[in-house]
Amino acid sequence: MSDLPEVKRRRRLENLLYTGKRVSQLATEYRSHGLEEHIELYLLQLEVEQVLADEFPDAFEEHIGSWAEDEAAAEHRPLVTAETCSLCHAISAHRADGAEAPLAA
Repeated sequence: MSDLPEVKRRRRLENLLYTGKRVSQLATEYRSHGLEEHIELYLLQLEVEQVLADEFPDAFEEHIGSWAEDEAAAEHRPLVTAETCSLCHAISAHRADGAEAPLAA
């Protein structure tokens, strides 16, 4: 049972890394589609990153560069469809005719 605290700590790190990545993706997608909620998501992203920096500084330093690259790659211009954008996929799935490509704001 002495490994339990380490297992919990590792699981917390994994959960924070996943949450940070997903929130960052959503913030980028919302910003690309001109949705105001991107500000709230960005603030949440900053909070998660701060917790990571405080509790897991080595992991934070290891991942911070790739997070910025991932965010830049996920950004897309208005009126452009992005294959990796979950909002573009949702728009496409809900189009009645399906003839037009989903567009950002």
